Amino acid sequence: MPEDEKPSLLEALTRSLIQRALGGLSRYAEQLLRRLLRLAGLYLAGFMLAVVGLVFLALGVVRWLTLLVPSWLAWLMVGIVLFLLGVVLTMAAYIASRS
Repeated sequence: MPEDEKPSLLEALTRSLIQRALGGLSRYAEQLLRRLLRLAGLYLAGFMLAVVGLVFLALGVVRWLTLLVPSWLAWLMVGIVLFLLGVVLTMAAYIASRS
């Protein structure tokens, strides 16, 4: 590099400070992204386990109800209860998000 094209001391220090600041910010962003992905994975796994558990519970209730009432009525009763439970949970989440 010719002598007149060498960066000055001030330019070199400024460039070094900017690189360090951006490096720190990128590391912070990477850690934040990892933490968010880990939480999202845990929430998704928990949600899937809850859904599977609810399905098995509903099937068990239907099987039990078929001993007392016709099969179609057992499925209808369980479906209505699950629908109402979903509506209540959705409304609760909606109200909580507005506050």
